[in-house]
Amino acid sequence: MRYITALAALLMAASCGEDPSGPEQWPDGAYLYLGSVYPDTALSWSPGGSVLLFTSFAYNSYCILGFDGITDPIPVAASYFGESAGPNGCWSGDQGLIVYTSYNTDSTSTVRTVPGNLGALLVVVDDGMNHIHPTWTAGEDSILVPTFSDGYWGFWKSEYSEDSLLVLEEFYTPDIDCLRPSYSPDGQWLLFEVREGGSTDIWLMRPDGSDAHAVIEDASNDIHPCWGPDPGWFAFSSDRSGNYDIWISDLDGGTIVQVTEDPGDDLYPAWNPVYGWFAFSSNREEGGSNFDIYSIDAPEY
Repeated sequence: MRYITALAALLMAASCGEDPSGPEQWPDGAYLYLGSVYPDTALSWSPGGSVLLFTSFAYNSYCILGFDGITDPIPVAASYFGESAGPNGCWSGDQGLIVYTSYNTDSTSTVRTVPGNLGALLVVVDDGMNHIHPTWTAGEDSILVPTFSDGYWGFWKSEYSEDSLLVLEEFYTPDIDCLRPSYSPDGQWLLFEVREGGSTDIWLMRPDGSDAHAVIEDASNDIHPCWGPDPGWFAFSSDRSGNYDIWISDLDGGTIVQVTEDPGDDLYPAWNPVYGWFAFSSNREEGGSNFDIYSIDAPEY
């Protein structure tokens, strides 16, 4: 496996989640955090902010890797046909379980859990449907997962059990594609991505399914929402500047602040839940589909 860890990341023994810095700073303030010959995407943090999960093709198959900022990335789960760990919220703080999807040859997928300490995996949903980007609910006793049904991606939910396969029930499917859900740190909001009419917006909803509304809604594509440590703020990627950069917003969309600024595409922001800096995927070095992982400080807000 050919990974290049940023020099500064190797010096992070005191606290693996602290913001790395190094000699090769980009004009917008970003640093290379982890580089490789593979596209490294779909970032999310462990609850303590010390391990970064991401999806890669590093072992000649799609897999989820964990990176602590010091040692080489470690495989967490692997499947020949692809994996996705989803946004922040896929790793339960109380149970220590990572929930993710594994794709089958027929384009359906199963939902699985695996302990963060790399214990045995468990298939929890295997119903012949297509699922993606599962997350734990705010109480971490249920799983919420976007499921493709009747032509749309909607939210389906089930109480978690390790003793039997879960039976998902439809939770929120308003005839639009709803993806990448995650609960706010205080459990008061559900943040998610909505695709409708050729564009993508960011929505909020209460955990019981009420008060669903767009918070970032414009002609640009606004994707990959991610909560920050403060439940009043979230990050997302947007092409409103002509290419994809990372931005942050408050909950009413009234204050939007740009985080990265580069001609390349910056995607999949992961706002560290403890240390407050960002990891994100970017192709700014080589362009195309070769996305490396970078870090940048959070702006003033």
